[in-house]
Amino acid sequence: MLSVNVKHAGKKYEVEVDPESTGEVFKNQLFSLTGVPPERQKILVKGGQLKDDTLMNSVGLKEGQTLMLLGSAAALPKAPEKQAVFLEDMTDAQKAETLQTPPGLVNLGNTCYLNSSLQAMRTIPELQEGLKTSGAAPGTLTNGLNHLYTQMSKTTQPFQPYAFVIQLREHFPQFAEQTQGMYKQQDAEEAWSSIFSVLARDLKDDHVAKYMGGRYETKLICDEAPERAPVMGTEDFSKLHCHISISTNYLVDGLQAGLTETLEKNDDELGRNASFTKTRRITRLPKYLTVQYVRFFWRRDTQKKSKILRKVIFPINELDVTPLCSEDLKQKLIPVRDRVREIGKEKEDARRAAKRAKMNEEVGATGEVPADEIKQKDKEYAEEIEQLTDSDLKNDVGANTSGLYNLQAIVTHQGASADSGHYQAFVRNEKEPGKWWKFNDDKVTEVDEAKIESLAGGGESDSALILLYKSFE
Repeated sequence: MLSVNVKHAGKKYEVEVDPESTGEVFKNQLFSLTGVPPERQKILVKGGQLKDDTLMNSVGLKEGQTLMLLGSAAALPKAPEKQAVFLEDMTDAQKAETLQTPPGLVNLGNTCYLNSSLQAMRTIPELQEGLKTSGAAPGTLTNGLNHLYTQMSKTTQPFQPYAFVIQLREHFPQFAEQTQGMYKQQDAEEAWSSIFSVLARDLKDDHVAKYMGGRYETKLICDEAPERAPVMGTEDFSKLHCHISISTNYLVDGLQAGLTETLEKNDDELGRNASFTKTRRITRLPKYLTVQYVRFFWRRDTQKKSKILRKVIFPINELDVTPLCSEDLKQKLIPVRDRVREIGKEKEDARRAAKRAKMNEEVGATGEVPADEIKQKDKEYAEEIEQLTDSDLKNDVGANTSGLYNLQAIVTHQGASADSGHYQAFVRNEKEPGKWWKFNDDKVTEVDEAKIESLAGGGESDSALILLYKSFE
């Protein structure tokens, strides 16, 4: 890496340059610092004006060298006069500022698959903390993601992820494929997995495995020699798969199906290939559970990843995965799970009682449980759950301790194949119960929970592809 100084409009910027990168990457770095769009930038280097496809190691840069940047920043919008404006009269930008709408991401040419994945990933606070402390070098995908999320945290306006898109295509060339001069649509799940494979390597203290990784115990039985003792083993996983068949109606059905598979492999004792059944049971659940709907399959006749359109209903406010766990883990989870459910019912009963008191016009009734009473009760509940939690689970940082999850984010697909159509993200609005943010690239709107229920599939309209669940707290 080289450190150079860039002067622009009376200011001086210190910039880290990757000699192996291109002029386009360097211009995008300057765009994030100065606000001058790449197309307006003029940078004089050895041999003339810096071009987008010029390699930085070919222009003779030296450590500490000073470069001049010419070009004006994009004009800032004029501040509106202070006056009362009703929500229905506001522009989209004004609504975003007033409602604290999170920023969307501009589609840079069939990049909705990436935009939707990035919005869902951004809902994991531990991931953002891990990015900040990773110490990843400039030019790496991890550093680029940290920079992207940092910039997004400073605005409610649509953001253009130029630099990160370039870095992704450099690290994973399949995302740079073009057809007829345009970048091709890609598979959001492939982008999700590719990014997390890099983060799993770069983040410190096994951050990804700690908060998003689980573990199976496996049992392998030879179907043609069932009298033999099964072969036991363990496997790590980063996501659960919901397999979809003609009888799959609910998410848990598909998850159960995904834990058993039949495979054919060589058997030494039989001296030939034989059929085996492999079953899995979960022995470790992460705080954040990723579920992939296996909706796409390869069709030889069309040479495309075609889509299974079947409707498969998923839970929004309570996913119970204890049925998928080993007997040992079940015994640890069930006492906490059952008490968490009881606590939820007690809280709901208290809210209803407060509303009834107000309707009956009882003295001092407000229709809400007093805040200090809620605080004290929550403290008592937390202490009770703490006592019920198994010591092994307490010591396993980043593990789920109840087997229960809430849906936090969804990546959806609209269309008939993975490499076409449109991807969007839906993210729970933590400040407004029952409300969700819909991310259609740079357009961000608020939707009701009824919309989320409609994403179970059944046609070529928006259907869930990736579900991100968070442990009950």
